[in-house]
Amino acid sequence: MRSWTMIFLLGFLGILSSHTAAQADDANTRIATLPYADCLSIIAEASQELHEAPVQLINNEEETSVRINASDGFVTISCHRSTGKMVLTKSPVPEAAGMTASR
Repeated sequence: MRSWTMIFLLGFLGILSSHTAAQADDANTRIATLPYADCLSIIAEASQELHEAPVQLINNEEETSVRINASDGFVTISCHRSTGKMVLTKSPVPEAAGMTASR
């Protein structure tokens, strides 16, 4: 399984190659402007690349938000229909909790 850092970087580079409006809120979050359907495609591609089914956090007409497990953490991808925004956030496994990202 690939590390979440790798998928986060590859995904973000893919966004930059096809869309020019991207920004960073902090080192672990990226925001891009793109159509809702394209954002959903990125979720599917990331899930396929990591061979992990996305965990649905939010799924309604306005927003879809999922978490995808990776070997060294999690990637959360949120797609917002009305604003046309995608938010990617990488999160490490909380070591203090004794958790692991692997199943």
